[in-house]
Amino acid sequence: MIHQILYCGIDISAETFDICMQSDAKSFTWHQLPNNAIGFKQLLQLCSSNYHFVMETTGAFHLPLCFFLEENKCNYSVVNALQIKRYIQMNLERSKSDKKDAKHICMYGIERKPQQYQMPCQQYFECKQLNNAIESLTYEIVSFNNKIYAAEKLKMDSVIVIKSYKNIIKNLKAELKKLEVELDKKLKTWQPDLVKTVQRVKGIGKRATAILIVFTQAFEHTETYQQLISYAGLSPKEYSSGKSIRGKVRISKIGGKQLRHTLYMCALNAKKANAACRELFDRLVAKGKNKKLAIIAVCNKLLKQVFAVVKSGKLYQDNYSKNIL
Repeated sequence: MIHQILYCGIDISAETFDICMQSDAKSFTWHQLPNNAIGFKQLLQLCSSNYHFVMETTGAFHLPLCFFLEENKCNYSVVNALQIKRYIQMNLERSKSDKKDAKHICMYGIERKPQQYQMPCQQYFECKQLNNAIESLTYEIVSFNNKIYAAEKLKMDSVIVIKSYKNIIKNLKAELKKLEVELDKKLKTWQPDLVKTVQRVKGIGKRATAILIVFTQAFEHTETYQQLISYAGLSPKEYSSGKSIRGKVRISKIGGKQLRHTLYMCALNAKKANAACRELFDRLVAKGKNKKLAIIAVCNKLLKQVFAVVKSGKLYQDNYSKNIL
């Protein structure tokens, strides 16, 4: 006997989560449960095995429930929070509450039927946590350097303040180095071949290699280089309508900000060290293109090269196209 698949929308916060259960085609029921093991067990008691759970990404708040549903072999999906936000806006919702959000997430599941979530391995989460910590410490170091710069410009005695800031930066850099060593060790344990392959691309250093592997989940779900470029927010975005609106074509910036920023820094090096990137940059500048636009083109070229070596399993070779002629 085939059971009808019913959907349950889940809106998660730090302490609780609201659920909207589809009873049949037209009726729904709501519950609020604690965001802990007790609430997770109550959820399964309320929902039978033919329910498909749908939730949005919420930083770390949704992960405990994901682990629980995975252990109990339940059907569930995790949807990008921006997709849910745009879906709610599309329905012209004027007010916001956890109960309403749970209903919209449930309706999203019914209409869009999202795919089953594929839980990454434990090593991925460990590497991601280390990568996020490195990014946070790097941000703090830049922030304190800016404070030192501002303090030095003031016409007052700031020696004690500047000394304190410098001590903080020194400690932050020491911790940052420890995290980078640990992340490098974890990556080489998890994806040793991938680390070697990606890092061989000229212009891609250790930091960029780590970010690429972590952000793409070791390129597991990346099937084309266009997907990789889009994921970095480097795909072109056109803005035009009829004859009156003719906006400039820009990059979308809908994607990984950290990845995009790192790639930009890599491109500054690649336009000198990487033969294909150098040729592309020089050709675009010679045509009169803006240098910043040429750098973005180099970013895309680097991603194409990374995708090619990852999917082919072959190590990067400078002037590869000339070698095969």
